[in-house]
Amino acid sequence: MTDRHDDDLLVGDRYYILASSVAADLPKVVLKHDEAFLVADRRGDFPVLPGSEFGFYADGTRFLHHLDFRIHGRRPILLNATVADDGLEAAIDLTNPDIVGAAAVAAGSRPEHPPLPGRTLRILRLLAIYRNRLYQTLSLESFARESCSLEIGWRFAADFVDVFEVRGFSRERRGVVLPPRAEPAAVVLAYRGCDDVVRTTRLDFDPRPARLGPGEALYTVNLAPGERMELALTVEAAAGDLAPSRPPGRPAALGERRDAARRLRREATHLETDHRIFNAWMERGRADLHLLLTETPTGLMSHAGIPWYVAPFGRDSVITALQVLPFEPEIARGTVAFLARHQASLDDPFTDAEPGKILHEYRRGELAACREIPFIPYYGSVDATPLFLVLLGGYLRWTGDVEFARDLWPAVERGLGWMLSGGGYLRYHRRSPVGLEHQGWKDSQDAIMHATGELAKGPIALVEAQGYEYAALLAVADVAQTLGRAEVGRRCRERAAQLRGRVEADFWMEDEGFYALALDGQERPCRVISSNPGHLLWSGIVTPPRAEMVARRLLLDDMFTGWGIRTLSAREQLYNPMSYHNGSVWPHDTALAAVGMARYRLVEPFVLASTALFEAAHHFEGARLPELFCGFPRAEGYGPTRYPVACSPQAWAAGVVYHLLCGMLGFEADATENRLTLHSPMLPPWLGWLEIRGLRVAKSRLDIRLTHGREGAAVELLTRAGDAEIVVRR
Repeated sequence: MTDRHDDDLLVGDRYYILASSVAADLPKVVLKHDEAFLVADRRGDFPVLPGSEFGFYADGTRFLHHLDFRIHGRRPILLNATVADDGLEAAIDLTNPDIVGAAAVAAGSRPEHPPLPGRTLRILRLLAIYRNRLYQTLSLESFARESCSLEIGWRFAADFVDVFEVRGFSRERRGVVLPPRAEPAAVVLAYRGCDDVVRTTRLDFDPRPARLGPGEALYTVNLAPGERMELALTVEAAAGDLAPSRPPGRPAALGERRDAARRLRREATHLETDHRIFNAWMERGRADLHLLLTETPTGLMSHAGIPWYVAPFGRDSVITALQVLPFEPEIARGTVAFLARHQASLDDPFTDAEPGKILHEYRRGELAACREIPFIPYYGSVDATPLFLVLLGGYLRWTGDVEFARDLWPAVERGLGWMLSGGGYLRYHRRSPVGLEHQGWKDSQDAIMHATGELAKGPIALVEAQGYEYAALLAVADVAQTLGRAEVGRRCRERAAQLRGRVEADFWMEDEGFYALALDGQERPCRVISSNPGHLLWSGIVTPPRAEMVARRLLLDDMFTGWGIRTLSAREQLYNPMSYHNGSVWPHDTALAAVGMARYRLVEPFVLASTALFEAAHHFEGARLPELFCGFPRAEGYGPTRYPVACSPQAWAAGVVYHLLCGMLGFEADATENRLTLHSPMLPPWLGWLEIRGLRVAKSRLDIRLTHGREGAAVELLTRAGDAEIVVRR
């Protein structure tokens, strides 16, 4: 059992994320590479605080929960903490506090040191991650007038808890902490889990410390005026019996990562505007997205967010890939391939798996191995499968990669078969005893309700899931047509038309001029006003006469905060602007609705919603939009109110700026016809021009410039490599 304290919230379902009043308000530094990540304070430490997420993690386990640097037993003073623009390394500038009559910190020995005036040492701390290794380099430089004798050191500890335990998941039993092993310049901490896997944390120190124990490394350092010295610490996380590999040094590891980052940027479409802050938002979004990418055996795929969702997801990863599809199609390819590889082939109630379903979430930690959680992988998602089909269709339209689509066609058939197997609406009902009660993107236990506040009982048909199915049917129809399967395409289009008519009849609330959130298991509409129908606009299922009604309703004061669209109307019984799904603002949710508005040529609503998100981004450090923020009304002179345990960075929040650009541009790619159409392209009033360089359509690359105009944006083709055609439709 993990220790819990009075300030932690012991409420909610088993996957509720606890909010600690101690750690939630502390600024944090985050880094990631593949399956490993860290959350540090701005000094670069992992402080031991109740219920905090600080630490170094790999493969779903926290391998180091405590790490701090001390000088004469005291914490240094923070000067500055920054993360490189490419997100690969953190640089933290520290200095010493005033130390008068400082004493050594070794037990039983307290020799006095000469006084050390404050701010006479520069301490530069560099942090980087490469695969399952954490590199820390400490550079000390003396600006003292005399030589100084210093006692400096690291303190460390490993709790080996699963990330779900960090989130607040309670266990009846845990494994066994093994005795630490000390070497002349290294310490190995170990734990044997309930899955019988031994997990180890190895800390290597260079140079060798003067004293090294199971939780502390101490150095005695003499620095002359102007002298510099460097200390290095490498932390390696390992699980199982695999022999440790020979780790590359920090320069080689960073060099390899920077080469990979440069390749990604070189292949990506370059975008620039005349607005400096908007450019910074685009750069932040791309840097965060690349930080969250993971190299899988099938290609690149984004993990959902740090710290809670560093894992493959179905819905999250697909929506992120869709957001940036025109600009980085390789992410879509890797995502589709990974999800197809892990598509369910058997019926398994424990994981809510049914043949053809696309996974919701895939974890590899101790709790998953012991089947204490079902994410092994877990398939409790009603929408991952249709969104997977939408993404494959979109990838084919942009790239013309027919062979890839042909290879994936069996997965398409299985997914289509599952989607149509119920004969009616897409519905979900939990079968797993430890699965998710709600299996749409709003998966909190109280997220789906009736107007009275009564929670809906399943099987539940979410309104947005029907829109996703509609878009998926049309996407499969296009893929089938390209692959010479015209009859499949015809049936899918026919089914889509029927679905559209049924949704209009069964979900539309005439008195509200809006769609119901869902139908419950007794076919009763959940007559609440929520953000979910905004996704219908994105999918295209809404008939044009009703599209403007939906857009206008989403932007009334009870739904629109001035920073974005609330997940639930402020007039509803269960509204809470500080909740996860019942009144908060999720940037990706608002962006989906905004792009849907643009799809229906609703320019003013689109500009209002997209401007709100842009202005909200100003108020978050480094223009990094978080997973969500609170749904309080906008107050003049103040920014949005943050949500205490939101992931930041979060993949589909990072992709929002690119999704909004797609809405502005009105893209419709047709690689088969070698054509790119821009439908009613527009720029908001605060953008004068936008340049797009290296945009790929099939095998062509295009450079385009758009200029703001009174009747939409003027489009100019700057250069073209290849023979793709550009068409602008007003």
